[in-house]
Amino acid sequence: MSNLPFTVGCDLHVHRYTVSHKELLLRSNDFGAFESRIEICFEAVERMELDPRFTGGFTLTPVSRHGDLDDEAAVPLLLLHLAGGSFGSGFVACGKVTARRFRREGDDVVFDRVLFWEGAVHSVHGVGGRPAEPAEIAFGLPVLRRYAREKRTSARFPPPRNSEGSQSG
Repeated sequence: MSNLPFTVGCDLHVHRYTVSHKELLLRSNDFGAFESRIEICFEAVERMELDPRFTGGFTLTPVSRHGDLDDEAAVPLLLLHLAGGSFGSGFVACGKVTARRFRREGDDVVFDRVLFWEGAVHSVHGVGGRPAEPAEIAFGLPVLRRYAREKRTSARFPPPRNSEGSQSG
């Protein structure tokens, strides 16, 4: 899935950042005059540099390099530039980003739909610029199948040896 760059017309602000879960949540203004709210959640955040508020709309754009992060990174990351239309900018290196819309039904806030999501493992915008193909080396390991983790075909640890006194028959 590649829906980047992604733009919304509303102001966003940092709603929550949890270090322990490596999660950053940006949220549009609470409902008030609006019938919906947008939340953009960055998961597996490895690095971020942010102004606290984005005004005049918001655009999320992939970049191929930022500081010491580039195509040679050891883990797959999305490198994303964040920009407000009139104020606010920043950078986030993360494993996944999702934008969701919520709407109000009476006094309840209900999930409406996913506007977009992008994951570094499946992204053409991830570090490296493209998905790895079979027989290539990616992140120090050979790629056996595109977009799939290999199932373990052997035991993780070798079976214990028979003790010297026991005999198998």
